[in-house]
Amino acid sequence: MPETLLVFELLIPRRDDRTGLVHPSALFDAWVLETAARFGGITQLATDVRGLWFDQKDLVQDVSNSYRVAVAPDRTTELRQHVREAARRFGQRCLYFQWSGEAELVYPE
Repeated sequence: MPETLLVFELLIPRRDDRTGLVHPSALFDAWVLETAARFGGITQLATDVRGLWFDQKDLVQDVSNSYRVAVAPDRTTELRQHVREAARRFGQRCLYFQWSGEAELVYPE
């Protein structure tokens, strides 16, 4: 019977909230490799994803990278903690982290 995986998507803004500086691509590359090693894989869905949101009354615009990670149900807390660490590492007040549904790996017979 195939293992069910829970699929999560997250956005990491390209600019640091604290400094306004654009993160170097090496920072994203290192995080992607660490995430793949820790959870068995990651997919970068897009770069330069434009988002708009309101911080109280101020309109904030972000340009982010979008990622997908699938984990076994018993690893969701570990993944959420990893995303919290990414928020600190990338200088963000918070990160958009979405549960997208379930998936399974299908192998040829």
